[in-house]
Amino acid sequence: MRGRNILIAGAALFASVASPAHAQQRQTLPDFSFSEGVKNGDCKIAFRATDGVTMVDLGLGITDSVFSVDVVRPRWDIVDGKDLETRNLPLTLTFDTGRSIKSEFGGYKSGMYEGLWSLWHGQKSDPIQSQRALEALMNATSATVLSGSGELAKVNLGPKGFAANKLLDCGLAERKKRNM
Repeated sequence: MRGRNILIAGAALFASVASPAHAQQRQTLPDFSFSEGVKNGDCKIAFRATDGVTMVDLGLGITDSVFSVDVVRPRWDIVDGKDLETRNLPLTLTFDTGRSIKSEFGGYKSGMYEGLWSLWHGQKSDPIQSQRALEALMNATSATVLSGSGELAKVNLGPKGFAANKLLDCGLAERKKRNM
């Protein structure tokens, strides 16, 4: 009889864990798509925005630690008739944590992928802006990219710290390869 009671108790426990009500309480991360690599002296991680078309490329300079963001898509009319030499179009990242960070520079980019670029500090400015951007990114799971004209993209960044750690790990590995 004791063995039967244990079996019944075990079955009840399994049923409670496997029930739909229990499954609904489980927390999952939103889907996100990313690619990573090194391009033009920067460690990059690119995320597909929630619109399914726009890409948000986050970068960290290997030699200068400049944080950058590009928001691009194939053939984007946002650049039509715009001055590609402009450097006074900063972007703002607003994170799910409520924190916002604004780039020091920004402008339009054209080519196979078109959109806007931004840098968080320049050669003659304080690198603390890039450090603050990475700190904000470290605590975020999603972000909205804004320009002076409004929202450009919303992006899922994966688990907390994922994007920032990918950039930092890449930067350290690349510096080691280059004996820096």
